[in-house]
Amino acid sequence: MGQNEILFYIMAAGCMVCLMIGIVKKPAYLLVLLVRGAFCSLIVYGICIFCAKKGVAAPVNLNFLSIGTGALLGLPGIVILYATAVLLFRYGSV
Repeated sequence: MGQNEILFYIMAAGCMVCLMIGIVKKPAYLLVLLVRGAFCSLIVYGICIFCAKKGVAAPVNLNFLSIGTGALLGLPGIVILYATAVLLFRYGSV
């Protein structure tokens, strides 16, 4: 296991702990996460459909990571996903 993987798992564990603390302190936050995740998944799905109609490959697919990013960060998270995908496509892998 490389250093990047270890750092990813540490960061993911920290995010999960923060989420659990937030949900325990304010249970309505779970509903906010669910609604925000559903809204952002609709946006990603709509963009995928739009790209398919235009004959272009969508830079971001609908999966658990994109839904999770949308649920945690909202619309700015979706914008970051698309910006990252476009930059990686344009300049190659980092």
